[in-house]
Parts: sequence; C-alpha cells; structure tokens
Amino acid sequence: MIALRDSIGSDFVERTESFFSPSGLLAKAKNFEHRPQQQQMAAAVARALEEERHLVVEAGTGVGKSLAYLRPAVQFALEQKKKAIISTHTINLQEQLLYKDIPILQKVLPETFDAALIKGRQNYVCPRRLLRAREQQNDLFTGPEQNELEEISAWAARTRDGTLSDLSFEPNAKVWAQVCSEAHICTKKSCGQSDRCFYQRARRKFENAQIVVINHTLLFMLLGGVEEQMERESGFLFPNDF
Repeated sequence: MIALRDSIGSDFVERTESFFSPSGLLAKAKNFEHRPQQQQMAAAVARALEEERHLVVEAGTGVGKSLAYLRPAVQFALEQKKKAIISTHTINLQEQLLYKDIPILQKVLPETFDAALIKGRQNYVCPRRLLRAREQQNDLFTGPEQNELEEISAWAARTRDGTLSDLSFEPNAKVWAQVCSEAHICTKKSCGQSDRCFYQRARRKFENAQIVVINHTLLFMLLGGVEEQMERESGFLFPNDF
C-alpha cells in the first residue's frame, strides 16, 4: 500500500473499532450482527494504513471480511483525499462489492463517496466497432454469426454498462472480437463517439471515484503496462492511490 500520513488523526484505529461495535454506525444496517473478529480485522487494517505497512489477513467464512477492509479503506481515502484500489479474484466478486457491500457503507456513513468498478476493456462493447461490423457483416460472418451480431446490436441499444456480464448469453468469440473495445483502436481521439462509448464512460466514472474495484488479472495487466499507460505522479495505477 502507498499512503502518506498528512492529516489522519491518531484516533483513526479507535474510530474504526467504534464503527463495528454494538452501538456503532454499522449497527444501523439491516441484519447487523456484532462480530468481534470482524472488528479486530478492521482495526488491524486501519493500523496498517496508519503505519504505512503491508498486512496479510486470513479469516474464515462469516467473519465479514469485505466490510472489515472496506470501512477503513473508505475512511482513509476520504480523509487523505486518495483513491483506494480494491482488487478481487473475479468479476463476480467485484460486482458483489459494488452492489452489495459498498452500498451498506454508503447508507450508514455520514460522509458521501463514490465507488466504481473497472473491467478489462475487452469486456466492453464498442459502438463504433459494432457499427463497422454490421456494415461489413456479409464479409466477416456466417449466417448464424450475423444473427448473433444483431442480438448484440439490440442489446447494445438498451444496456446501461455495455459489458459482457450484462449480456444474457455468451457471445461467439469471433463475433465479440469484432465489436469489443480495443487498445490503440478505441481511444478518446480516434473514437468519435466518446459520449456513447461504454468504456470511456466507465473511465470517467472511476477516475472520479474514491473507491475503485478491480480484479487481479486486470490489476497486473495495468501494472505491467499491457493496457494503455495511465499517467500518474504517484501510486500504483492512478495519481495518489493506495
């Protein structure tokens, strides 16, 4: 973790422990159950952030690990004006954090914050490439593949995020390869449809978020520079992150 102690109070750990106490803010959440191990883990995460050191935690099922690391990460990001990067094993776990766990904190914390999910760009349909594929479909695809292309086109007109996980079927790899977003092809300068581009919309959202949820595969791709380089003064992926 990268974290500079600028204005964090010495009571950061105590405030974290208090949040998980029977009378803390989390007690307002539906189906709240005081879990001493969760409280201990959250305090350990807060202490690691405060002391600028790494921490490895192993905890069993039912401890409430997600909230235990999310709460101190959110508070630290807000107080230090930094961006917290949360990396998970799968996209399904990413979505669990974004749509289940993080909303709990957004309801009970007095401070407001934004969270965003990053997926690899090939998870996003590209409106520009989709249009081109439809124009050239007789040369590119067989009859069944053309039918699938039309299904993707109809879905693209109504989807909100434009990602594979929102598609009701698994597309043919050949068809999807012709319509998904690609580095060096789908950029702000070359796109011409940035207002309609699902990937650029997602980029704008997570650039403004305090909490960014990512999966391990994309994390290491970004660290290794496989995706386009993101200019940054410090941090792992973005300016001033941890």
